[in-house]
Amino acid sequence: MRNIIQRKKPFRLLLILLLFPFTAFAQSISVSGTIADQNGEALTGVSVVETGTTKGTVSDIDGKYQISVSPNAKLTFTYISYKTVTLDVKGRKVINVTMKEDTQTLDEIVVVGYGTMKRRDLTGSVASVNSDAVAKSVPVSVDQILQGRAAGVQVQQTSGMPGASSSVRIRGISSINASNEPIYVIDGVVIEGGSSTQNSANTNPLATINPSDIVSMDVLKDASATAIYGSRAANGVILITTKRGQKGEANINYNGYMGWQEIPQKMDVLDLQQYAAHRNTLSDLSVAMPNNSFVRPDLLGPGTDWQGELFNRAMMQSHNLSITGGNEKTTYMLGAGYLDQEGIAAGSGFERINLSGNFDSQVKSYFKTGINFAFTNMNQNLTVSDQSLISLALRTTPDVPV
Repeated sequence: MRNIIQRKKPFRLLLILLLFPFTAFAQSISVSGTIADQNGEALTGVSVVETGTTKGTVSDIDGKYQISVSPNAKLTFTYISYKTVTLDVKGRKVINVTMKEDTQTLDEIVVVGYGTMKRRDLTGSVASVNSDAVAKSVPVSVDQILQGRAAGVQVQQTSGMPGASSSVRIRGISSINASNEPIYVIDGVVIEGGSSTQNSANTNPLATINPSDIVSMDVLKDASATAIYGSRAANGVILITTKRGQKGEANINYNGYMGWQEIPQKMDVLDLQQYAAHRNTLSDLSVAMPNNSFVRPDLLGPGTDWQGELFNRAMMQSHNLSITGGNEKTTYMLGAGYLDQEGIAAGSGFERINLSGNFDSQVKSYFKTGINFAFTNMNQNLTVSDQSLISLALRTTPDVPV
């Protein structure tokens, strides 16, 4: 009897192995349905994927789909500009889905000339930069915020002096003789970009604005901007919106940083002994006049290291404080900022103190009034104005004392 039971065990194992594929096949069910929007219109090309797998399909022209999944699977429905939907199958064979529009990006407000407009209603070419770009960088002036962050906008720094302006080009160069700089409209006030001449040096009028006060920057790149601002907008318009008061209790915000700047590497130049030997060689070749001070180069010291004398470790600090608040009818914003940037080149530097604020009051349902004010004290220390200080220092020979 015991031998008979032992003989039956292999047959039972073989029977289980033969039935296993049929059991696994029975674990999949066919799920179908229709996908539509909030208005009942069929959505074509909706991606339907079994969550956690690569198994998927898309809806046809009538919004219908069909897919084979396990009874306990989850289905994820995704479509451009619509919110993603994830549903549990729970053994159901028919699942109809209604998808809602994702208005977070479509309803983004963009400043366009005289007012604002939703991005999905916008037909002109606009590039936008929000306040996150300021938080992720340490800009001194407004034009530095746009660098590498707006498509079709080229920003090139023309000078290394603290507070110097940058060259901004929107879709290339449009004029040979006239200026190619765009205009800046800050809360409705037009400011000419580019550099100005003061003491024969390059100064930047945009450096008077505190970047921490900026909420958004919108670049109007189309020719339609000239319909609003005239021919001076032929090179483009950069609209800047600053912070304003918000309803609610007073909110105090502070942000600041401290750091330093230094050159990564000096240029390899001759010291005094090497320079004296070189001059002696030129004198022997009758290329230069002999110098009695260079008769014994081995007795000379290292001479003046002009790069070491010129460049130093420059400290930089920025502090900004703002207070916002208000009620249903009146809002306010008060801000103060301080920036101090020492130049890597000795004697240069930039210092700025900002005070700004605005008050808005809804006097009547049809009448709103407000006031904006801004005060800036800017101090820019310049070095050599008629030629490059760095090239002058590199050309100066090491036998000249400081």
